[in-house]
Amino acid sequence: MSLHAICCGLPALAMIAAAVSGATSGIAVLAGYFAPVHRFLHGHEVWILVVSAALVLVGGWLEASARRRHSHGFPWLFAFSVLCFVANVAIILVHRST
Repeated sequence: MSLHAICCGLPALAMIAAAVSGATSGIAVLAGYFAPVHRFLHGHEVWILVVSAALVLVGGWLEASARRRHSHGFPWLFAFSVLCFVANVAIILVHRST
C-alpha cells in the first residue's frame, strides 16, 4: 500500500500542486525539481508497472480472502488502487506514443 501511495500519490500531488499554484514561475520551479524523478521513472517504467501490477494482484487476493470471512461494503480503496494502475498504464501508453 505504501509503495503504491508513493508511486501514484507523489506524481498526483505534484500535478495538483502545479495546478493550484497558478503562477508560471511556480510551475517552472516545480518542473525543474521533478525533472530527475521524471527521468528516473521513464528509465524504469516497465518495472514500476510490473511491481504495481503485483501489488494490485496481492491486494485483490487479500481483499477476496478478507471478504470470505466478513461481508463489508464496496471495496473503495481496492477499486481506487485498480483505477490508479489503469491510469498509469494509460499514461505510459499515451506518453510513449507521442
